[in-house]
Parts: sequence; structure tokens; C-alpha cells
Amino acid sequence: MFTRTALASWCGCVLVLAAVQVGRAEVSGAETLHVYGSEGPSPAMQEAAMAFEDAYDVKVEVISGPVSQWIEKAQTDADIIYCSAEFMMSELIHGGKLQINPATVTPLYLRPSAILVRPGNPKGVHDLPDLLRPGVRVMVVTGSGQTGLWEDMAGRQGDARAVRTFRSNVVLFAANSDEAQRAWKERSDIDAWVTWNIWYLPLHNHADMIPVSKDFVIYRQSNVALTGRGESKVAASRFLDFLTSPDGASIFKSWDWITEPADAEPISVESDVTVVCRIDEDVAQEGVGRGLLRLRNLMSDYESAGIPNGQVRVVAVVHDDAAYWMLDDAAYGRQVGRKTPNPNKALIEELAGMGVRIELCATAISENGWKPEDLLPSVRLVPGCYPRIVDLQLQGYAYLHL
Repeated sequence: MFTRTALASWCGCVLVLAAVQVGRAEVSGAETLHVYGSEGPSPAMQEAAMAFEDAYDVKVEVISGPVSQWIEKAQTDADIIYCSAEFMMSELIHGGKLQINPATVTPLYLRPSAILVRPGNPKGVHDLPDLLRPGVRVMVVTGSGQTGLWEDMAGRQGDARAVRTFRSNVVLFAANSDEAQRAWKERSDIDAWVTWNIWYLPLHNHADMIPVSKDFVIYRQSNVALTGRGESKVAASRFLDFLTSPDGASIFKSWDWITEPADAEPISVESDVTVVCRIDEDVAQEGVGRGLLRLRNLMSDYESAGIPNGQVRVVAVVHDDAAYWMLDDAAYGRQVGRKTPNPNKALIEELAGMGVRIELCATAISENGWKPEDLLPSVRLVPGCYPRIVDLQLQGYAYLHL
């Protein structure tokens, strides 16, 4: 037998279920929503469409690619149009073929510009100015949502020479991102692709991504709108609402779109950052020295904040129990008593490539019977670790004990 409380709870559940079914009934049916748009936002849009289908029992068909590939079909059945930039939406509205209602245009989310480089970053690219160096071969896209991107970035500082130099290094002006992706996989002579950060995910096995500093980064939105056909469908309006809902934002964020304001305090010093790091404890993490791993994380954190390695000068002073991390493979094997390569070697060389100066206290040489030639090529000797740290602090270096 139901108690009064249980009966009330059961009735409440029935009412909630009924409300959900009514909500579904308003937007469900035999019809299909036809959504057309740019290739860049399509992975997030596809996932959002599937989530909307599950929530509202409405079929959503997403067709993406260059406008020329789908505009003819879209004229017959498009309900919703999405674009990679405002100028693209404006062109479609003024073209009149899709009967887009300008009042329904809704900006969605932003993405920042970025630089894709070959795995391992062999050209040592850390920001846009590195693409101006002689011999760096660059690819840009001149259509779709990347129209004007490279010149906006190169011209951010108002220097026409930078624009001219950048353009002279461009070896491919791809018509769209599809062409650029194919070229990146087929042409090993391309060193860097100036693009949006969202293109890193489909190429993560073929590229590394370099964030662009605040001096050169460009942000651009994706937006969405209803056609005249879509305005007559409750489901179409619901889908637009879903895209801007927390659930929709979460989906776009998982594809590296910026969906909310940054709530972190900004870094106030963005150039000429100087840090001295003391590393002395023999503690391993992820198979390498923890202090070295923390040092790489420090460099990565600055780079993620839009401050390139060239603006961050770091000196790592290594001594005491961590000193043997600085040995080459042969000396390292002798030190640990077994024939094994130094697991820290690759990380030390990576840090040196980022511009980190790795120093070893010379006392470690005499105390352990090592020779200078036993050290890795990137390691430099200093007479004493403590005087060296004090000297750098007196020069204005911030101090970290890693």
C-alpha cells in the first residue's frame, strides 16, 4: 500500500515524465532538421546534434564543408546555417539564396589562432615572429573562416615589413582547411601552418601546436541562424537554444572552443621573465627527475598563457642528489651500477631547446670523480650553486625550488 508521501512522490514523477514527453512532443515528429555549415565547427556541431537527438527525439542532419559544396542543396531544405565567422554569415544573408533571417543570427563560441608545426618542433617555432626567419616555410588558408587571418596576425604590431616578410615565407595559400589538411600530410616541406587551435585535434598525430602570444593572437567566432524554413519549426529554435545552453557549451569546450570568460587572474609581466630554479632532490616522477618535469611544466604554463619561450629566461642550477641526472649515458650507467641510458637525457635536451640554461655545480664533479666530458652537451658548469643562485637573485631573477 502507498503511503501518502510515497503516493505524492509517485504522482510527482508522473507529472515530470509527462512534462518531458510534452516537451518532446513539441519538437519531435517525422521531420528532420537540416543543418548546413563550415568545416571548422562541424565536429562540435555533429556531437551537439547527436546529444539533441537523444534529448528531444528529433533527427538532426549536419552537412559541412565549403559553401560551394552544399549551397545548392541547402536552398531546398536548410533549416539552420552555421558559419566560421561573421563575414561568412553576412555574405550568405546578402546573397539571399538561403533566406536567412538576420534577427536570428546567434554568436556561439570563440577560438584563438595558433601555429601547427611538425612533431618535435624541429624549426624551433615559439611565436609568430619565428615564422619570419629565413628558410621557414609556412602554409596559410585564404578562404572560409581563415580569410584574412594571417595578415591580421602579421600586421598586429603595425609593421608593414613583418607582413611582407611573412608573405615571402608562405609556400602554400590553401583555398580551404580541407586542402590544408591534405597538404600538411602530403608535403613534408611545409614547416608551419597558421590556423585556428581547433585544427590541432584532427592532426594531433601529425603536428604539435604552438599557442600564439597576446601580441599576435586573433580570436574569431562561430555563429548560427535560422532560415525561413527553420523559423516555422519549433525544433529548429530549440536546437539553437541547446547550442548556447550549458550542455551545448560543454560539447564545444571539449573541442577546444572558448565557451566562457577566463576567470583566472592575468599574468602582469609578459616579457623579460627571469627565473632561477634550484634542483637538488633525487625524486622520480613519470620515469624522469621530478624537478626537471616541473621545470618543463613551468615553461608550458607560460606558453599556454600566451607568453612564448623567448620571453622567459630560466636558469636551472642542479646539485647534490640530483647531480647525476646531468651525466651522459655511459657515465650514468657507471654511476647507477648497471648499463642503462640516462632517462633524463631527452627531457634535458628538450628544455635546452626551449631556451632553459642547465647548470651543474662543479663541486659534484670533484666529489663524484666525474670529468667534464661525462656531462650531457647542454649542461654547463658553475663554480658553486649557492653563490650562483644568490647572484641571479641579485640580478632580479625570481627563485623557485623545484
